[in-house]
Amino acid sequence: MSDGLSIGVVKPDWGVAGGFERLLTRLTDHLVEVGHDVRYETFPALITPRESWGLAQARRDWHEHPEFFRYLGLIEEVRRLDLDRYDLVLSTQPPTFLADHPRVLALFYHQARIFYDLAGPYVELGEVDPVRHRSASRIVNETDRALSGGVAHWLAGSQECANRLDEYWDVPDDRVSLVHAPALTEVPADPPPWDSAGPVLCVSRHEWPKRTEFVVAAAQLVDRPVELVGGGGREAFLRRLDAELTRQPELASTGDPAELWMRSALDVRAPEGAAGTARILGNVDDTTRNDAYARASVVVAPAYREDYGLTALEAMLWRRPLIVCRDGGGLVDIVADTGAGLVVDPTPSAIAEGVQRIVEDRAFTSDMLERAAEVPARYTWARCHAQLDDAVERAMAD
Repeated sequence: MSDGLSIGVVKPDWGVAGGFERLLTRLTDHLVEVGHDVRYETFPALITPRESWGLAQARRDWHEHPEFFRYLGLIEEVRRLDLDRYDLVLSTQPPTFLADHPRVLALFYHQARIFYDLAGPYVELGEVDPVRHRSASRIVNETDRALSGGVAHWLAGSQECANRLDEYWDVPDDRVSLVHAPALTEVPADPPPWDSAGPVLCVSRHEWPKRTEFVVAAAQLVDRPVELVGGGGREAFLRRLDAELTRQPELASTGDPAELWMRSALDVRAPEGAAGTARILGNVDDTTRNDAYARASVVVAPAYREDYGLTALEAMLWRRPLIVCRDGGGLVDIVADTGAGLVVDPTPSAIAEGVQRIVEDRAFTSDMLERAAEVPARYTWARCHAQLDDAVERAMAD
């Protein structure tokens, strides 16, 4: 591969600057540092029905399945980009890997999951017509397969993401490599000592299927405060669920746990503003988030088949015990076979029992923290940048 490539980074603008955006900045800064000419190709992600469709028809179709028609609209935005001047295109969030270019390096952390591994659960959530969603999922899968031929190499953010490439698109192993990104937050070199009496902490967006509902339910079952940091589309629902469970705490440990996170955001039974048990902080600044980590006795990351799991790395850097669920995808990848975190069943009761074990069994927790202290050394920027450089070479060689 020759030095000094012209690289176009295709990035939908979602109007936010979250963890993925910070990671992408670090990666593109590195590409510039090693001599490449890097330019962003962006377009609005929050698109609306096209007048060119015929406005009445567009609104009617969009209403029938907004996520499906938005995805098709995003494909249209990606495919219309003029990328011919670039030697290599670095794609980011879906569906940018469908860029019309013969050499795409796909940075693959995300997938339109409601049309793939979450297709069944999304129907169960009750927010879409089952027949319509099955048809939409088929169309998205076929379209992704048909238009992704320009991807020369896939750079997957975790083994969970790499497995999806094999599961859904039969991508050969030699066209996939992994990138292991470090935690993106600044953590003190010497964090304050662990206090077993501190609050239980969850740092996550409140979106489906992050399952922060499990942590709110666990607040009814543990003997300490529970704090949740993060915002998202289900935050208002989460606050009202917290109030509902506070009024009827038996609901936290009885019945099917899936009913907690598989409830539509429209399905709440507590009045808005009713008092709850958990402390839901919402979006906060870095200082407030760091204060929460410093106080925490246990960090819980309950997401379902998470793409990566930076929260797990943050907890380890803060030297705080970690609980993940056994179907947590990338979160489990980080702690698998190391004993660096406690892996439990995906239920509020199992999470509460895990908290109790951590705060009571000092020998167990001390061993966990020793193992966890070794994990972040495997996730360095030097290693991450080397994996990116290798993927660029592979994409250019194919």
